[in-house]
Amino acid sequence: MTSSEHTNSVVDHASNSSMNFNNSNETNDDLLTLPDLHFSYRKTSVALYVAFLIICNVLILCLLFYLLQNFTNITTKELIGISSAALGISSWFDAPFRLFRLVKHARTYGPTDVWWHLDFVMWTYTFALLVFAFPLAIAPAIAFYNFFLMSTMMLVGPVGVVFLFSLLAYHYQWRLPVRCSSEPVGSLMKPAVFYCLEDVGAVNFMHGRIFRQRVHRRWDASPPFRQLMTELTIYWVISGAIYCGLTAAVTWAATLNFAFGWVLGQFFIWAFVSWVGCHFLARRGLKRERAYWDDRGRTLFKENTGPGGINEGGEQEKPPKRSRSAPGHVNDSASADTSTPTTPATRSLNAPPSKVEKMEVV
Repeated sequence: MTSSEHTNSVVDHASNSSMNFNNSNETNDDLLTLPDLHFSYRKTSVALYVAFLIICNVLILCLLFYLLQNFTNITTKELIGISSAALGISSWFDAPFRLFRLVKHARTYGPTDVWWHLDFVMWTYTFALLVFAFPLAIAPAIAFYNFFLMSTMMLVGPVGVVFLFSLLAYHYQWRLPVRCSSEPVGSLMKPAVFYCLEDVGAVNFMHGRIFRQRVHRRWDASPPFRQLMTELTIYWVISGAIYCGLTAAVTWAATLNFAFGWVLGQFFIWAFVSWVGCHFLARRGLKRERAYWDDRGRTLFKENTGPGGINEGGEQEKPPKRSRSAPGHVNDSASADTSTPTTPATRSLNAPPSKVEKMEVV
């Protein structure tokens, strides 16, 4: 072989290697693996819990108030005193049980192994219950009976204030002076809905600390997910403000007999309507997230192994081959191609991504 032929062979080999390397990089860039945050639950359990809340906080109170008012000689002050003792009876059960699970099984459900490191939802719920107790204690004592009906507003209002504060902290990039769920001291605070998603999924739905880790990985990897958490926090702040305004208007404009039953029932009507709106925004945001990655030429592949769609350290399912179809869907013709390597590359989120695209969030 002449020297010129040898040189041409080396150049061709280098060119082929470069093309293979570029194709490998293209495959790596085309696939993005995001943790699937779908969690499993039983609809009957949720329905029974909602029925429990309605019975404890609406049905029992209305029966006591209207039956005792019409068939006994009990005074209004005594009626409000009895109602104050009965309202919120459901919190005697759910709050202690959640606290017990969070403290007793801190290694499984808690943000840290330290038992007294409670999460964001527990601290916010406790703060709201303390404010909620003020009208219950004051109304019967000072004969300010309509103030009793402001108790539900006192439960929603503090939560709305905390949500609003989280938005301000996120916008101005304030650092946390204390631990907040899985966030250590000095971290930038995130919108409150993010912490609620993390805490409720980990503790209430018993998906554990692995769920907390996956929520944070999703936040780090996906700008549309960060935008969705911000929008939902804004939505709940506005929804809470509307509820507080309606409750105050009914409380002071209507008679006690009408306002008593209406305000208690109004809370659950508001909660249902707000849930419908939140569900719509969440579904829209997740679709927008898929479109976001598809527009950038990447197939959005979600891990869906493990209970409830949560990968708890098991073998990761192989992502589909890159195609021009909708993100996350496999092209049949592409999957039938046997010339493609059997182990496609994928970007793992077990470690923080090396390069995250930023996005302006209002």
